[in-house]
Amino acid sequence: MTNLTIENIVAHAKIADSIDITKLAENDQDFKYNPNEFSGLTLKLDEPKTAVLLLPNGKAICTGAKKLEDVETAIKIVTNKIKRAGVKVKTKPKVETTNITVSLDLKKELHLASISKGLMLENVNYEPEEFPGLIYKMDDLGAILLLFSSGKIVCTGASTMEDTSKAIELMKEKLSSLGAL
Repeated sequence: MTNLTIENIVAHAKIADSIDITKLAENDQDFKYNPNEFSGLTLKLDEPKTAVLLLPNGKAICTGAKKLEDVETAIKIVTNKIKRAGVKVKTKPKVETTNITVSLDLKKELHLASISKGLMLENVNYEPEEFPGLIYKMDDLGAILLLFSSGKIVCTGASTMEDTSKAIELMKEKLSSLGAL
């Protein structure tokens, strides 16, 4: 689907059996460490523009990527960085996508109250006094869609682009059948 914009990809990889967070923080000032707030390290990268969290159990969590290739690059940069600091790292860590957030502009205003009724409140949360959008859960795909009256849709929660695209297409079909598109 060409009109989807990837807003954020969250992925993780087990890059080491364990990481001495305190020692690594002392030896490399690029890592941000505040044990009172978070038990891991944070490294913000400019290229690709991402943040990587390192946990004591050897897990790295990458967030902020706009392309799947950027996740791989960010994990590789962090792995090489901690390897140079003396941490024994896994040679080819398996990177797993946890969440992909995309947005789409239908370029058409949506009447959310009507849509909410048309979807028969099944998997729908629409309380405009609390949140300005309609929340629709697609449990089978692990996706949550946020629909806004402006015609914008945000899809989050799915772990593959295939499931994300499928969720958007299913929603567009539902909106068409309701006469909203």
